[in-house]
Amino acid sequence: MGQPRTDIQDQLSTLIEGDYDYTRPRRGDICEAVVLFVAGDELLVDLGVKRDGVVPREDLQLLDDGFRAGLQAGDCVPVRIRDTRPGGDGIVVSLNEGLAQKDWLRARELLDDGETCEGDVTDVNSGGVLVSFGRLHGFVPNSHLASVPPGLRGERLREAKRDLVGQTLTLAVLEVEQRRRRLVLSERAANRGRRQELFSELSEDEERTGIVRNLVDYGAFVDLGGVDGLVHISELDWRHLDHPSDVLAVGDEIDVKVLSVDRERERIELSRKRMLPDPWPVVVGELEVDQVVEGRVTNVVDFGAFVDVGQGVEGLVHTSEMPGGKVTGARLGRDVPVKVRVLKIDSTRRRLALSLRGVPNAALVPREDALDERVM
Repeated sequence: MGQPRTDIQDQLSTLIEGDYDYTRPRRGDICEAVVLFVAGDELLVDLGVKRDGVVPREDLQLLDDGFRAGLQAGDCVPVRIRDTRPGGDGIVVSLNEGLAQKDWLRARELLDDGETCEGDVTDVNSGGVLVSFGRLHGFVPNSHLASVPPGLRGERLREAKRDLVGQTLTLAVLEVEQRRRRLVLSERAANRGRRQELFSELSEDEERTGIVRNLVDYGAFVDLGGVDGLVHISELDWRHLDHPSDVLAVGDEIDVKVLSVDRERERIELSRKRMLPDPWPVVVGELEVDQVVEGRVTNVVDFGAFVDVGQGVEGLVHTSEMPGGKVTGARLGRDVPVKVRVLKIDSTRRRLALSLRGVPNAALVPREDALDERVM
């Protein structure tokens, strides 16, 4: 029979296991370390083993000044083991490579999960732009840049890309090849994902803030953060507009209301004017039947003319309420000042009936050449 273990033997066994029962770090390993001491160009970290880790001065100099200045004892940081040979002050580790490896792992996770990230454009080349990704640099090919208008070539393309330097792009990861140090990203893929997400989120009567991206004769296209909606010219303002540029410019930030969302056709209708104070109650509240008011013609149609009587509130002068009928209507044009009489106010249907009969208007006095034509 063997001798029974004593308390001293048990304590000695525990000490021996404590000294040798750990995983020894190997060159190339990535470890989570705890900062023990930092001062100037000196940084010591606890690797959880018998010897501390030492970050060389040249490795510290590769770090951002702000990151290095923010390091303090107790911080957890990733490091890569560079040299475990005995001797020296400790195990040589690289904080810069540890942080870069963490970025590679993050890029792989984003690729696997299909999530997006943000990166600042740092430089351009003939094939695309370079963006920051933590301590790494990613590449966005020309064909995957959504911020550059399609169809640009030569110097116009180079200029458009140079304008992106310093801007932050939302990106999706396309390729991660650490051995080749290849990280490829796409702004277009990120926008597609964001577009689908926005379409599922948007609902009618919702209020949003967007950026005016383009102006056309029939309205304005507004970026809601990855998807564009159209504000028809009739929904830009309560006043009659000849062109969207009368009230907007590309790059303006505006508040809009969602009128409709067509998910099948991927179309969004927006309104700017419904976010503005409604002038109808104010203007109509000061009008009375038979009252004569001044206004301006905004449009002439076959059945009459529309007249703005103030702040974009329009009323219709039917041809039957024009002295001379269509002959009178032919003398009217956009922006012609006229005096009109109020015939009817329909607040429920928001309609205003007006008349030119019995109201003196210089614009309606027959021209001599017109009289000569009628005589002939």
